[in-house]
Amino acid sequence: MKQILKAITKSARETEKFAEAFAREVLRLKTKKAILIGLEGELGAGKTTFAKGFARGLGIKEEMKSPTFILMRVFRFRSPTSRTPRSRTSVFFHIDAYRDQIDFREFLRSNKNILLVEWSNKAKKFLPENYFRFVLRDPTPTLRRGRTSREIIFYA
Repeated sequence: MKQILKAITKSARETEKFAEAFAREVLRLKTKKAILIGLEGELGAGKTTFAKGFARGLGIKEEMKSPTFILMRVFRFRSPTSRTPRSRTSVFFHIDAYRDQIDFREFLRSNKNILLVEWSNKAKKFLPENYFRFVLRDPTPTLRRGRTSREIIFYA
């Protein structure tokens, strides 16, 4: 994979807005199979914050919580703009691969599906050859804890 972009967000809200904009671009893609977005980063790096913004960009209104204890959450949605190729009903899978490895390959077959996998680096054997990879991290790890700035590195 090749690094495409590096961005710094200064707050959780900026991280959500970044992910929301990316989701709107994903909706414009024409694909024969599902789209997979892999998120990597330490605990507290902003993966679930990114997922919240991404879901909002898809037009999902339900509250987005971390799937840590249930491993996977599934949402049906219609694209918020009818001009996108994904204007029919689609399915969004929010998966946490930290503790258990869920074989999500069956969900990759349908081009109606969009998968967002937190801790995707722990599920490498299930990842397709081509997917969108984001690494989230604190750009200033030596400073005080609790900062909300995030460095987002995008690979494709």
